[in-house]
Amino acid sequence: MRRLAFLVAVVPAMLAQSSTSPCDLNGDGVVNVADVQIAVNEVLGLSACTMNLDGTGTCDITDVQRIIAAALGGTCNVTGSASSNITLPVEVMGVAGTTHSASFNVPSSSASLLGGAQQLSLQIHGLKYETEASVQVNNSGWLPISSSTIAIQGLGGTYGGIGGGFHTLTFTMNLPAGTVAAGTNTITFKFNATDGITSGYRVLALNVIGSDGSTQLIPSSTFVWDNPNNWEPPSSVASDIAAGQSLWSSASLTVPNTSGGTASILAHCSDCHAVDGRDLKYFNYSNNSIAVRSQFHGLTAQQGNQIASYIRSLNAPNPGRPWNPPYQPGPGLDSLPVSSWSAGAGLGGVLSSDAAMQPFLAPNGSTTSWAAHQYLNPRELPIALQLPDWNSWLPQVHPMDAFGSTFTSSQMNTLYATLRSTLQPNNAAAYQAQLYTIRDWLAAAQAGFLLGLENSGNWSGNRPQTVYSAALWMMVKEWELNQEFGLEGMPQAVFGSKANVRSWLGNMPFYSSPNMLHIPQGIQGIGNGTPVVWHYLAYSWYHVQLILNDGQGLQDGSNPADFGYVNGVLKDLSSVTGASPEAMLNMTWLIKALQAYTLDGTTPAAGSQTGFEPTEVQAVVLAHHDWNELWSATPASTRTAFLTAYLQYWFAQYSSFTVAEYYQGKDGGGRPWASATDVPANDDFLNQFGGQLWWMLPRFRYLGVDPNLTFQVSAWAATLFPAGNWALNNAATCLGLGSCTSD
Repeated sequence: MRRLAFLVAVVPAMLAQSSTSPCDLNGDGVVNVADVQIAVNEVLGLSACTMNLDGTGTCDITDVQRIIAAALGGTCNVTGSASSNITLPVEVMGVAGTTHSASFNVPSSSASLLGGAQQLSLQIHGLKYETEASVQVNNSGWLPISSSTIAIQGLGGTYGGIGGGFHTLTFTMNLPAGTVAAGTNTITFKFNATDGITSGYRVLALNVIGSDGSTQLIPSSTFVWDNPNNWEPPSSVASDIAAGQSLWSSASLTVPNTSGGTASILAHCSDCHAVDGRDLKYFNYSNNSIAVRSQFHGLTAQQGNQIASYIRSLNAPNPGRPWNPPYQPGPGLDSLPVSSWSAGAGLGGVLSSDAAMQPFLAPNGSTTSWAAHQYLNPRELPIALQLPDWNSWLPQVHPMDAFGSTFTSSQMNTLYATLRSTLQPNNAAAYQAQLYTIRDWLAAAQAGFLLGLENSGNWSGNRPQTVYSAALWMMVKEWELNQEFGLEGMPQAVFGSKANVRSWLGNMPFYSSPNMLHIPQGIQGIGNGTPVVWHYLAYSWYHVQLILNDGQGLQDGSNPADFGYVNGVLKDLSSVTGASPEAMLNMTWLIKALQAYTLDGTTPAAGSQTGFEPTEVQAVVLAHHDWNELWSATPASTRTAFLTAYLQYWFAQYSSFTVAEYYQGKDGGGRPWASATDVPANDDFLNQFGGQLWWMLPRFRYLGVDPNLTFQVSAWAATLFPAGNWALNNAATCLGLGSCTSD
């Protein structure tokens, strides 16, 4: 007690430290004498024990010492629980210098694996920049977690590494010799500092790799996962919950300035998130992460806890996690309630490689789901890419802060308000009644507000970030409407009987791609600013489109997805990453294109944008030299089998139309799809139907497709293009995909 009395005596001489930290016990925004007095009272038993800064689970003198150190201007040092278990995820979030420690035991039976090289194996969600994080193991000193110190496993490095396309990275890093010993060890993670946007990161997995390079030395029984269904609100008092709801919708917020200090913003929490905050409940953002983020935006710890209490009180489903990408595809998702769809298949549903898609694309070697009148389900077809996580959906700058009244007076904003006032939860009739309003809202964003920003030609400063954020705002608000009003479970109300079991309306994901927004490549404000992440995001949003709305039997030209366009984007993604294989993704889009235009029920006679478009189902790219690198990981025999199967399905559908229908319809350039006088050898081999046919047939043979099949196609082609020398085409040989004698 004497020691406590001494500490209380020196308190009045202490300086107050401005705070958003766990040491701010009364939540008034500073760590000062008041917090020290609260700590002393908790140790003396005069008030309930709420602090646990030293990880012992009790209030003791060490806790008081740490609060005094913080009040004197030092760091608020927090140690993880001394329990033998490590609870995952480990959230390392807060102000610059925030740390989180945990203890682990290496069994003595593993001592022989500690004598040589040691490595730390980590999986972290939210590494966005090189100086964000560091780690310390026992007395190792702080080890920076950066591109120069880690070896990224899997495809995370291929697609941009830290700050790249994968927002959860798995990697190893070398430890100094002798760092880890048999028995008890301590690992401490540190959030170094914010980049003005980020508040911290989550450790999803950790282990120590022994000197054999493979054995994990920390027993799996050490780790337990936090269960969100066991979370309690910081406060269950009605007035705190009401205060949290009010703060969510109306509290004045700030953001850090890169030069120091803060700047006020117009947006409130509800403006960038779902209006009622259900996204934080749905994706299970912890109380801590909500409170930390609230303080990041200038609120007090108490206010952050009130917001967290409000979020916990929401009557909304919560199947997701912050690191699991929304709508990540995977087998069995359609059998789950539609309310779970947005949670996706999780990181476990992300395949290790493009080649790993093959057994899902052709289960047991069967390609029957590829046929024009079948349905290849993109919602249940896993891929080797992490789609954008929920943090990546959230706009970094709200459009009202970026564009002021230009946004607030726009129909992109006002029609959103109209929809909120007219839609009704799970009411198909109300959804159908607002069909044209929703379409007008999407058009106001894409062809109005966003197009105006793209056409300005101004990409200086934070312009890329603000334009991209405006598209993301639309994505968040469309997610909000779909969730709150149950729209994604009622697609038949707006698409009719051909609709899938679940879907969004429109093509906003497609228009959220940096490519569609015409944001220049390799520019700051888009991920880590590299061309790789630009291309990754460009493609990722196209795949989100394929999952959320793949046509629904109403494919209209390039709406909702421009299938032909995506072929080029995949080619560019492969090229910019050093020839990463993307063949199975390319096959997926070609199959879906054939099915979407077929399900539409029109013929080539209707012409471009309204009918079946022969040039948009680009079988030619399967045998084009510019797409060859996509197949680098596929055995030649598999490639031949896939090309043969696809050509058969393609030919069955294309030959079902009459010559007259091809002659009647016109392409986007006003030319008939085919004519008696058209010489296909002279046509554009990518953009004209005759040119595509002429170019691809010899190359399909070169790749091993049965010549008899290509001869059947050329015999049919001769009825469309009788001016072509098809005998020459049949006899053509190729030196490679880039050169054939028929060219």
